[in-house]
This record gives sequence, structure tokens and C-alpha cells, in this order.
Amino acid sequence: MNYKINVKCEIKNANEELKDNIELLKKEYLELNSLYLKQKEKVAYYYEDINTGSILSYNSDILFYAASSIKVLVCVMLLEMADNNKINLGEKLLITMDDLKQDTGIIKYQKEDTYYTLKELIRLSIVESDNTAYIKLVNYVGKDKLEEYGKSLGASHTMEGKDLFGLINCDDMAVYWKKIRNFILSSKYGSEFKDWLSNPSFSIIEKSSIDNKNFVKKYGSWDIAYHECGYVEDENPYYLIILTQKFKCDDKEDFVNETASRLTRIHKLIHK
Repeated sequence: MNYKINVKCEIKNANEELKDNIELLKKEYLELNSLYLKQKEKVAYYYEDINTGSILSYNSDILFYAASSIKVLVCVMLLEMADNNKINLGEKLLITMDDLKQDTGIIKYQKEDTYYTLKELIRLSIVESDNTAYIKLVNYVGKDKLEEYGKSLGASHTMEGKDLFGLINCDDMAVYWKKIRNFILSSKYGSEFKDWLSNPSFSIIEKSSIDNKNFVKKYGSWDIAYHECGYVEDENPYYLIILTQKFKCDDKEDFVNETASRLTRIHKLIHK
């Protein structure tokens, strides 16, 4: 590995029950980090308890290619603009046959030039991870404006790189998901947005890995990038961000799910 490993453990507002479980918590935490230290590929995670602010992370400042995980940013930006009456989600954009992008999505199957509303393109960017829809939306707002928006939220890296996906790390992804969660809780578009994020056509983390709770999330998968990020709805909700370069590895799904499962066990110990 040619990067410095950065591990963070900050448990806040520990109660007496947690103090009784501290040895078991240490054991789980050390086992998780030992698993990460064994990986040949670059990997990172970020966990944050939303109610207490407790944070556990590994390589949270290390950059990865974002792949489709970044698609949430332009979607929340546009929904916020609609919330502030700056755009109309019913506005239609023409997607020509020359606009079609391959890989993920369903627009690529259209047989002729077709109009889509902004709302439809946002939904398709999330539910189908549609590349054509996403790129149309980024070009609609402008890459520079999207970069400004990400940095205005507090992110250090947004849209860096030559394409329209760029680089990401766990810390910046946490910034985006905090914005998304707050938007979902406060906007008239929140319920619909949450439904799209909760029910995509594909996801990596299985419900059994997060104690069968609802996971509001977006995955990213391309070349070597293999990520899933979001927040878990629970009596004590938490952010869960896992970034890896394991797309070409046979253990990629098992690794991400084991990470989610271990962090969920740690979360339950903190609140036991």
C-alpha cells in the first residue's frame, strides 16, 4: 500500500451499559480493522451514529473513483432547487439517440429521440443508476456548478477528474449523505426521494447484514470501484459508507456485507 492508513475511533456519550461492554466492543473493532489490514486492495469505511455523533472510520480521507455513488449529489441539488422554486421538475429535456450512454440504466434501450421530465431523470439516476439520465442532469446544471454545490456543503473533493463522476472519499460522502438525510426529513420531495433511494433495482448490501433495517443508499460499481453508501434507519440511525477497489475481486460482495454486518454489531453494542 502506498498510502498512510488512517483509523478513527470516537465514541461519545458512553453510558454504563456501554462501559460494561467495552471489551467486547474493542474486540469487534479490532477484528474489523484486522480484516481491513489484510486486504490487498484499497478499502475504506465510515460509520457515524447520528444521535450521538460517535464515529468509527478507516482510511476515510483516502480518495477513490466515485463511479455511480456520486449520482446522489446532482439529484439532491436539483430537488433542493425545485424546493426553492428555482426550477420546475416537470420541465422536459430531449434525450436524442446520440445522448445514449451504455453500462447501467434503461434509457439506452429507447428507439427514438424521447423527452423526459427532470423528475423522471432524477428517479432513473437513482433507481436504475442510469448513466444517460445522470449525464444529462449534470450537463443541465453544469459540472462547475455541481462542484461549487458539493464544496458549499463542506466537501473537500467534488467532481475532481476528467469525467463527470470524479473522486470521492468517505469524509466527503458523509457530508453529502448528511445533506440528503436532512433534505429527506424537511422537504416535500423527501418521501419520494427516500423511496427511490431505498428501493433501487440493484444494491450490494443485503438487509440481513444490517439487521433487516431500511437502508437509504446508492451504490457505485465500475472498473475497480465497488462502493455502497447511505444511512440505516433505526431507533438509533447511523451513516454507513464503504468504499473499495474490489470490483474485479471474487470476494467483493462478501467483503462489503461483512463490513456492514460488523459495523451493525458494533452499533448494537454501543446502544445495548
